[in-house]
Amino acid sequence: MTICSLLERRSRAAPDALAFTFGANSLTYRELRDDAGRIAAALRHQGVAAGDRVPIVLPAGLDIVRIFYALQRLGAIPSILDPHVPATAIARRVAMLRPRLVLTSMPDLARPAPLPPIPDDEGAIAFLQLTSGTSAEARAAIVLQRNVMASLESARAMVEPVAGDILVGWVPPWHDLGLLRFVIAPLFFGLPCHLVEPAVRTIPLWLATIARVRGTITGVPDFAWRLATRLVDPKAADLSSLRFATNGGEPVRASTIDAFEERFGLHNVIRPGYGLAEATLGVSSLRPGESQRVDARGNVSCGRPLDNVEVRIDGEAPGEILVRGNAVFAGYFDEPAATAETLRDGWLHTGDTGYLDGDGHLYVLGRERAMIKRGGAALAPRELEEAAQSVPGVRVAAAIGVPRELTEEIVVVVETDPDAKEVERLVMAAVERALGFAPHRVIVAKPRTIPRTSNGKIRHAELRRQLT
Repeated sequence: MTICSLLERRSRAAPDALAFTFGANSLTYRELRDDAGRIAAALRHQGVAAGDRVPIVLPAGLDIVRIFYALQRLGAIPSILDPHVPATAIARRVAMLRPRLVLTSMPDLARPAPLPPIPDDEGAIAFLQLTSGTSAEARAAIVLQRNVMASLESARAMVEPVAGDILVGWVPPWHDLGLLRFVIAPLFFGLPCHLVEPAVRTIPLWLATIARVRGTITGVPDFAWRLATRLVDPKAADLSSLRFATNGGEPVRASTIDAFEERFGLHNVIRPGYGLAEATLGVSSLRPGESQRVDARGNVSCGRPLDNVEVRIDGEAPGEILVRGNAVFAGYFDEPAATAETLRDGWLHTGDTGYLDGDGHLYVLGRERAMIKRGGAALAPRELEEAAQSVPGVRVAAAIGVPRELTEEIVVVVETDPDAKEVERLVMAAVERALGFAPHRVIVAKPRTIPRTSNGKIRHAELRRQLT
């Protein structure tokens, strides 16, 4: 099985069934197959062949879906890049991929070339997925066709899709959650997917789309659930059709899930999960019907490992999370040293810190490099950030440990509404109430001051560098 053969199978079995929508536009399986074939023929005329690397730098929409499947038809290697990052960053990432061609628009379809046989090599590279770059420059993870199929099999066992399920996707396709769950998985499951433009301003549209189409499956990072709770009136979006909603891509907060489900009248629908590009997305998830678990420090269980995924902790818990399974990537493109450091003795060393409880539930505390040292123990930034964001007016909070002689100074940086008053004192008090101690410093900053990745994750290492 390959991504291309998924499309062939669906277009033969149900050619006129709905595959994707975006705004007022839609694609059936037959239309997607035919469009992908025409684009593939045009790219073939431009010299693109199997194994060629082709970055796609386009806004989210159906053209990205068409081009992605066209490149699969050729056996070429797509890499979807965020078009909204600075031009210098795009140029750097494109150069890193050493591409045959860069697609910033739909190719000219007027000059096609004959297509090769449908690729069926499960050991071929399916795509290059850029990592989030929270602690360093983004790398290109090599994801094989067999990695994708293993990941999708695990996802199917977790979600248990049924006839009549409908996916609604807001996460951009340059994010592994957006690509795996809302561009490839719909074909694997044989379910329609309604795509919404990924932007903060479209969060109300995302929920309105779920209500309109009676969506049953969706998923976004924790920050988007928090924003939706604040931005959307529950009277404007009936979400009672939802049965499985992923919360992943960044540390999950119990307060986020509780606030959203209470506001929209849901119960045990938002499922915390853990994954990363190097694991072809999914590692663990809370299953349907399982109750949320939160430990004494407020860390949320990300569920048990998915089927055919092994997880263990390196050394004494909490420690580095190690992952093994058929979905684990093949290495980093053009980076043998980083690959050897990350893939050791058959295990993926994730760089994330966490622990497993007695029932095998995984608790993810954060990036190993972001952990804050206090009194000889490691403290997850999330613990301070969640307390800080409980203060009215605080939009985003980031907690770091700034190295000082023999210890670390605990600093909390908060972005606030323009009219927020006494934020520094209130944040100090909120952290002390929650954790029993106050940070050494609270820095009140303007919006968009805290460094983030293009996916919205806080770059703790970069913030620490700025304050050291």
